[in-house]
Amino acid sequence: MTQPPPNVPTPPPPAATPPAAPFPPQTAPAAPPPSPFYAAPYTPPPKPGTNGFAVAALVFGLLGGVLLSVLFGVLALVQIRRRPQAGKGAAIAGLALSATWVVLGVGVAVILALTADSGADSTVADNGQVSVDEIRLRDCLNGLTEGRNIANLPVVPCTEPHDGEVFAEFPISGATFPGDAAVGTQAEEGCVERLRSYAPKAAEDPNTELYFLHPTAASWLTGDHDVLCVALSASGKRTGSIFD
Repeated sequence: MTQPPPNVPTPPPPAATPPAAPFPPQTAPAAPPPSPFYAAPYTPPPKPGTNGFAVAALVFGLLGGVLLSVLFGVLALVQIRRRPQAGKGAAIAGLALSATWVVLGVGVAVILALTADSGADSTVADNGQVSVDEIRLRDCLNGLTEGRNIANLPVVPCTEPHDGEVFAEFPISGATFPGDAAVGTQAEEGCVERLRSYAPKAAEDPNTELYFLHPTAASWLTGDHDVLCVALSASGKRTGSIFD
């Protein structure tokens, strides 16, 4: 058995390892306190107002003010597209009413024109005397006499027997009265030329004669500057129009 050498210190025994401190248990974090909730009262948005131009367009459309209704209606539609306003229907209604007024106006004008044309064959419906100033194209006349001043003539429907028919009208040239001879020459030449243009069938008929009513020095001063060309039949009264 081996003995330790003398005077050699013996190492101390190893120190014991201290026990580990216990690990604190894990705990869930505390929930934050609930925040207070404030309920604000609901305020509905204000209703959009009606566009004033739209109302004006509707009113003028009802009254027949076409120009103003169209103007206000267009302005209203432009503004309504840019801002939240009511009234689009009123603006469109105003424009529609304006279009209706225009159509009605055109229709009335056409009816009046047709009525005027339908009455162009005769100035009056009976055999009444008519002023020479009121005689017009395609009037059929009686009582034509040469060599005297005529103020009134009987106008009859062309379907009845008549002396002559007015087929043309034209003014005497010149600012002042040119004299009876010059007026007669212009009237005759102008009526012959117009008979060939307006009623060539009557111009080729040897039975057709010309009669013209022209201004005198006295009637010229009252504004009478026109010549009325009248076609007559050499065989006497006739019925029907020379234009037929």
